[in-house]
Amino acid sequence: MSFAQANGKKGTASPKIADHGEKSCPSARAEPGALLIGVVGADGLVQPIPTRLEIDEDFVEQASKSGVPEARFRFGGRCVEGKCKQWTGNSCGVIEKVLTGMADQNIAPAENLPRCIIRGTCRWYSQRGADTCRACIYVVTDQSALVAHA
Repeated sequence: MSFAQANGKKGTASPKIADHGEKSCPSARAEPGALLIGVVGADGLVQPIPTRLEIDEDFVEQASKSGVPEARFRFGGRCVEGKCKQWTGNSCGVIEKVLTGMADQNIAPAENLPRCIIRGTCRWYSQRGADTCRACIYVVTDQSALVAHA
């Protein structure tokens, strides 16, 4: 697998990465140009990646050989707002569902804010602040493997 370190300079980022005031989706699909932002650990929690790593075609191909990459990794990309089925009209519905589900199930958010390479542009953080960061470690983008084992 290979990645490129994203340099973050204006005008040089991938078209998949938020730039110039755009918001980032912290639960994007695995596609060339997306950022690898976390790895799902054995405990089911997302462990954030401390370095901006842009994935390429080779990464997607290799990661796909072991199943759906979004079940094992978290990726960041541009928030496409109304072009996304999770868009509620004025915000991302994913984090709202996560926060509601955590409250309903009495799941305590993480004590500390985890490291995050996209916090400055994160759609979820811009919507709900630090609460989303503390819940973010619980979000696995593709949970089809979990459903299959249930």
